[in-house]
Amino acid sequence: MRAACSPLPVLSLFLLLFSGFALGCSPAVRGSMALTSGDYPQALAYYNEALAKEPDSLYLRQRIGLTYFTMKDYAKAEASFQDILNRAPGEPNALFYLGLTRIGKGERQAALKGLTDFHWPFKFYHQKFVKEEARRLLNHPDMPADETIRDLKAALELGIQEQDRYERELLNMHN
Repeated sequence: MRAACSPLPVLSLFLLLFSGFALGCSPAVRGSMALTSGDYPQALAYYNEALAKEPDSLYLRQRIGLTYFTMKDYAKAEASFQDILNRAPGEPNALFYLGLTRIGKGERQAALKGLTDFHWPFKFYHQKFVKEEARRLLNHPDMPADETIRDLKAALELGIQEQDRYERELLNMHN
């Protein structure tokens, strides 16, 4: 009779190997892993460690802002996204998340009005879907902030998908 194998040794080995892999990653990658796993304080620590080495990185500043946004620490998220816009005026991710942050803070109408003018250079569908959703949401002033944010994020995602489809079609026409 054969003894049943326990999954615990395999799982332990996997965790040991994965933790070794994670330790060899850059602080930015470890920050993203921590953010994905929901360890927001650790994500911020890693992102700030990486930012100390790359103080001009808009990407790291964006990740810090997204972490604060995910934590619903809207004041710090707003400061992060505003800092990005001070360094790179018009940066579309920062503009989008600044709008969402302001919705989270209770500044819904002003944020939605700002998003009706959302601009993303060379990404027509990104901006089209966000603008249309912001206009639609202006007609629903009683919609909760979380639902409004969810709908705007979904609109951006649909715009990204449509833009990707459009760009693939263009490539196929030229091949």
